[in-house]
Amino acid sequence: MGKASKVGWLIVGAAAGYLGYERLWRQPPLLDIPAARPQKDFDSAVEAAQSQIAEHAPGMRPECAARLFTHGRQTDRAIVLLHGFTNCPRQFYALAQRYYERGYNVYIPRFPYHGLYNRAPRELMHLTSEDLVRTGMAAVDIARGLGRYVMVMGLSMGGLVTAWLAQHREDIDRAVMVAPALAFRAIPFRFMPLYAAYARYAPNRFIWWDPQLKGAAPGPEHAYYGFHLRAFQAVLRLAVLVGQTMRRRAAKARSLVVILNPTDESIDNEGVRTLVRRWRRRGSNVLLYEFPATWGLPHDLIDPDQPAQQIERVYPLVIEWSEHPYYVAPASEQSPS
Repeated sequence: MGKASKVGWLIVGAAAGYLGYERLWRQPPLLDIPAARPQKDFDSAVEAAQSQIAEHAPGMRPECAARLFTHGRQTDRAIVLLHGFTNCPRQFYALAQRYYERGYNVYIPRFPYHGLYNRAPRELMHLTSEDLVRTGMAAVDIARGLGRYVMVMGLSMGGLVTAWLAQHREDIDRAVMVAPALAFRAIPFRFMPLYAAYARYAPNRFIWWDPQLKGAAPGPEHAYYGFHLRAFQAVLRLAVLVGQTMRRRAAKARSLVVILNPTDESIDNEGVRTLVRRWRRRGSNVLLYEFPATWGLPHDLIDPDQPAQQIERVYPLVIEWSEHPYYVAPASEQSPS
């Protein structure tokens, strides 16, 4: 083989390796995400919310529809509550009532393919990262007409969507992420892009939350028994994309709060802390809180229908931490790395 031929094969090999890297590690960018269109007044916000509430997917539980709590006028504060993966808006009803009693107007949207009577629905496999972001964007647009100060709070997958919104929307006054699905115990943090690619290309399958008990596992009637690998790919892909944007710039939201649970069986807290440090180095204002390990809280610490719930301890702290004054990062954490 001549020298020119060897060089040619090296170029071909390098190109194939690069294409393989791109395919396995780089997540495709989000497509067709609408620009922010904040509602200009209370009446238009309520109309938009009612339109979403009226959307009933085939087989959907009525109690899992989007929900709006208002005082009949625009208030000083409004909050969007984003539910978790395989749960539905009902997860947040009790906490929404607490915020409502504190003077907030509250909106809880429903993510697509969630809240169905079938607790192992094939429909869930169609969930995309774009579905998650579009739902969050529309909810913030509504909240801008409900209150002058807007907070977004999400649990798990909802916390991940909150992180994306915090990165991209400067009209969010506070973004609160509770046990956010930004890193996972079952997946090494540095290999998340590879796992996201695997979930995109591997044969789809249903994964039980409890592989032993399966459908007999205790839990809320409005939550699913598990999830499809393809649906989890939507969560993984968005988590990778959010982590990538954190490397490039600070969040646009005015302030951020991250709340961790040391006994969380699903979330990799060290991975989330890595991302918090990344945010702070880019200049984001981020408060980090953690529940006491001695409480032994489950991952879903919001839903009052969870068997191990401790909402009388959890809710007061979540509310206190969400309303805490802004944090200013130390100068040592301001410089990029």
